[in-house]
Amino acid sequence: MSNADANSERRVGTLMKLFLRLVLNIALVYFFVKTFPTYFVVQGGTRALLLIGVTLAFLNWAVVPILHILSLPIKLFAWIVAFFLVNAAALWLTVYFITGLRVEGVSFAIAGGFVGWLTLSFFLGVGNWLVKAIVK
Repeated sequence: MSNADANSERRVGTLMKLFLRLVLNIALVYFFVKTFPTYFVVQGGTRALLLIGVTLAFLNWAVVPILHILSLPIKLFAWIVAFFLVNAAALWLTVYFITGLRVEGVSFAIAGGFVGWLTLSFFLGVGNWLVKAIVK
């Protein structure tokens, strides 16, 4: 296959993907109109559906990737908070179960207040990540 044929084939593939995006976005708008008429209010019939679908397809293609990049700090912050909360919950459940078992001579607590919980939560997460990486 020549280089020109490959480029032509890529262009056709790109145009087909663009057309498919347009059709699927128009179908999505139609679905919203039929499923959520209380929330998704459209007037103008088929012309409105087409215009809204094309607009959504364009925005999803051109603007949404930029918004994803701009929102990375927020996503990173949310991921970090979730990371700490999940591991703190695992620690809390461990303390709860060990205390509830009431085995003589066995106790478990997290000392140091918020800093202790934060530190141990972080290192538990890193430790779990290392275990997953090694066991993989």
